[in-house]
Amino acid sequence: MMRVRELTGRAAMAALGLFAGVAACGEVQIPVVVLGDRPTAVERFAAEELAGELGKCLGVKPVVASESASLPRPRLYVGATKASAALGARGEGWLVDGVRLKSVADGVVLDGDPARAPIYAVDLYLEKYCGVRWWTSSAASYPKLDKVPLSGIDLEYAPQFKYRETYYLDGFDPLFKVRSKGNFTSLTRYLLSELKFVPPEMGGNHRLYFFTGRHSAYHSFFEVLPPSAYFKDHPEWYSLVDGKRVAKQLCLSNGEMKTAYVRETLKRLREDPSVDFIQVSQNDWNGYCTCADCTARMEEDGGVPSGPYLRFANEVAEAVEKEFPNVRVDTFAYQFTRRAPAKTRPRANVVVRLCDIECDFARPLSDPSAPKNAAFAKDLSDWRRVAGGNLFIWDYLANFKSYMMPHPNINSIAPNIRLFAANGAVGVFEQGDALCSAGSFATLRHYLAAHLLWDPADDERRLMDEFLAGYYGPSAAPHLAQFIALVEEGPRKTKKPVGCGHPGAPFLTAPDKLKAAELMDAAVAAAERDGAPYAARVRRERLSVDHYLLLHYDVLREFAKGKALPWTRPATKAEAATNWVHEIRAQGIRAYRETTTEATLENYLSKLLSAEAPARER
Repeated sequence: MMRVRELTGRAAMAALGLFAGVAACGEVQIPVVVLGDRPTAVERFAAEELAGELGKCLGVKPVVASESASLPRPRLYVGATKASAALGARGEGWLVDGVRLKSVADGVVLDGDPARAPIYAVDLYLEKYCGVRWWTSSAASYPKLDKVPLSGIDLEYAPQFKYRETYYLDGFDPLFKVRSKGNFTSLTRYLLSELKFVPPEMGGNHRLYFFTGRHSAYHSFFEVLPPSAYFKDHPEWYSLVDGKRVAKQLCLSNGEMKTAYVRETLKRLREDPSVDFIQVSQNDWNGYCTCADCTARMEEDGGVPSGPYLRFANEVAEAVEKEFPNVRVDTFAYQFTRRAPAKTRPRANVVVRLCDIECDFARPLSDPSAPKNAAFAKDLSDWRRVAGGNLFIWDYLANFKSYMMPHPNINSIAPNIRLFAANGAVGVFEQGDALCSAGSFATLRHYLAAHLLWDPADDERRLMDEFLAGYYGPSAAPHLAQFIALVEEGPRKTKKPVGCGHPGAPFLTAPDKLKAAELMDAAVAAAERDGAPYAARVRRERLSVDHYLLLHYDVLREFAKGKALPWTRPATKAEAATNWVHEIRAQGIRAYRETTTEATLENYLSKLLSAEAPARER
């Protein structure tokens, strides 16, 4: 057997006859990236991804060559090569997004489900064995290597979650989405930047149909049958509430309405053949129909509204399947439809998206001491029984009332994702900060969620520790870890539940708010010793601290004065407001909360500068 280091650096490239002008490589071992003789576009992209990223570690970019060429060793086989086939054919046997990484005599095989997993196999090799880290779409770490890992690699894995979406602004970047193993793209309602899709050569993405009215993929009823177009002539198509037909929801037992709804749904799918999911779902408010027929349907399903709603989704899905067999209907178990029905089950082409919006996000969803979480955990268990392999979770990671505000849910991310996995979910949508480029630890939350959606058994403490040190710098990391621990502990000390929207961190006491500020100041000073990029990232995190210090300026200053504590903040509230607003504008931040207009932030900043912050923010 040829020795692994027989051809290295310039010699390997010269032997291929494919590389010229290489700087002296010394003893650096340069592998050859090998493709099959008829590679797909995905495999070609995966090979270039591997060569390009390895080049940043080795100092020389490896050559990508065909398997039919006479090649030196070592070799990194990407996709459906003869080397992969020799390990045992997968063919139709690949699980969705399944990967295989395997050491062989002359190198490593990196293969997977042809749709996109050869890229995942390559990125796993770079991460798990080479030490590459992609922190964000624009920040990464590349260890210096003099050889690539070759021996002892034996990994076969397919993720339980077939559908994975981390809904963060930075996560919309197609390449970063792929590197984060995300494969789903949707739109909740409004974005301040272009929504980009993963191109076919990167494996593409699952896509929900986008309704133009709300500019959203969700809450479809009035997008398909708007009352402005139909209510006057067909009030019977809409909800009967307190004995009166009103434009709240649809009357799901009305056959004529169903015919129209199916017709309009099929029309939309014909207009956009690129989608493979479409919602059939309630509006984002109450008012379900209580007519005799709808009530009878509810009674058949244990008296819960989810029965007729799931039944209607099934009826539409049956019609969809005849013309679009690869499209799945996506429906909600949300608010008044959250409780599972007793009888109705989803068709094979229907997924049920169970939402936990009512919960206490400062505590794991499995925590029985939080009543709202205990109720959700029961509903989750019931939906597991009802929906089987058709359960999709909508989880909430952001603080929608104030992105730039500490939010104590980081420690809940891992146990919640494991709970979803234990209850058989096939997909998870993690709704994060989709509008704000400076949400409090949004980058960390995205990193944790993306890795855990790929592998719920991953070690969240290791993931967090490596992110804090790698992205914010080793000197700042201990201070930031203490800051996060203090914030996460806050709700246990104050015994306050924390929803997915709070304007001013009410779960932190005044002493803890001041202590958190001291820790963030220490992190900024430490990061400056590690270099400008680290310092800039930590200063951005300090925006959340400066935000609550501004909103609670008078209370916190009086508290500090009463305790004879030093006050190191701006001398006046007006100065604090001026400083914070200047930073927001200098960094090009365009939203501070969930919004549907760019004017929202500017109006807020103007009120802060005029010392007229909204009462709810005080």
